[in-house]
Amino acid sequence: MNRIKILRLENDLSQRELAAKIGCSQKSVDYWEKGLSEPTAGFIWALANCFSCSTDYLLGREDDFGVVRIDGQLTEDERTMLSYYEALSEPHRRELLHYAEFLLAKK
Repeated sequence: MNRIKILRLENDLSQRELAAKIGCSQKSVDYWEKGLSEPTAGFIWALANCFSCSTDYLLGREDDFGVVRIDGQLTEDERTMLSYYEALSEPHRRELLHYAEFLLAKK
């Protein structure tokens, strides 16, 4: 569940802070991030609520948050990035997502 770690870091949360927000132990969050265990359905739901994303995104079934945003709410940079993303082939889209994950991990 590498997406949990990415979202946690993106939101400037420690494992302990995330655990407190969703009602589990810090050790559980650590195990999920390391792939040693998986969260139960209830915790997946709590994580989706905490990060404002879909459960499918957390489960790897979607490449984006699954959140519908009206184009008018996007900044100019977000619109530009979205247009670049949409112009890419599927393999290049995945490469771009992996690069974004890499940059988030360096944070």
